[in-house]
Amino acid sequence: MFDNLKRSLKKVQHINPKALWMSFAQSQKVSRRDYTDLLTSNTELQSVADNRRLEAMVGEQIKTDFPEISDKSFELLVDATMHYIRKKQLQAMDDICFK
Repeated sequence: MFDNLKRSLKKVQHINPKALWMSFAQSQKVSRRDYTDLLTSNTELQSVADNRRLEAMVGEQIKTDFPEISDKSFELLVDATMHYIRKKQLQAMDDICFK
């Protein structure tokens, strides 16, 4: 009995979490395929990719405007600029009137 338990534990230790999630999702009767694909896919969301591209553009512009800036100040300035941009985006979304 303990030998079977030991073998089972060894098998469980080598299971891929992604494979485990996929087998769980397939066992569910009501599961949304697009949601499970989103959780298990290796591609990142379009919004995350857009944010990273925007942050890279902001970083490039700051480096051209301030070529002698230190690394710590550079990171803080990029973060502050991204925060300002996101804040303005949220304000613009709040101003939209939905009818």
